[in-house]
Amino acid sequence: MADNQSEFEIRQRVKNLREFYRHLTIYGVVNLSLILIWAISGGGYFWPIWVIVGWGVGIGLQAISLGLVPVIEDIFPFFSPEWEDQQVKEMMKELKTSKTEKKTEKKSEEKSDKTTGSKSSK
Repeated sequence: MADNQSEFEIRQRVKNLREFYRHLTIYGVVNLSLILIWAISGGGYFWPIWVIVGWGVGIGLQAISLGLVPVIEDIFPFFSPEWEDQQVKEMMKELKTSKTEKKTEKKSEEKSDKTTGSKSSK
């Protein structure tokens, strides 16, 4: 039963993809035709842009719903919930590293003060 369920879901996804690509092809053909009509009629104001943008929004939303467009977190990682945790860990690591470096510097300064202080007293 589980195999039939997954096969059904896969077939549905393939059907949705086919419909999307058919829709995308029609979008391309119609918009190229509109651009051709615009060019033949003498150019001027580029009115096909309204159809291209309006219909393009629908195509874009359909592509996003099918997972064909990267999710916004892939483009802008700071939108993902994990980003905050990652930044906190990195900043804490930097803080620990800088504290360790300061302690090391302080110890080396104390050593150098002791050695220069003992040489100057001789």
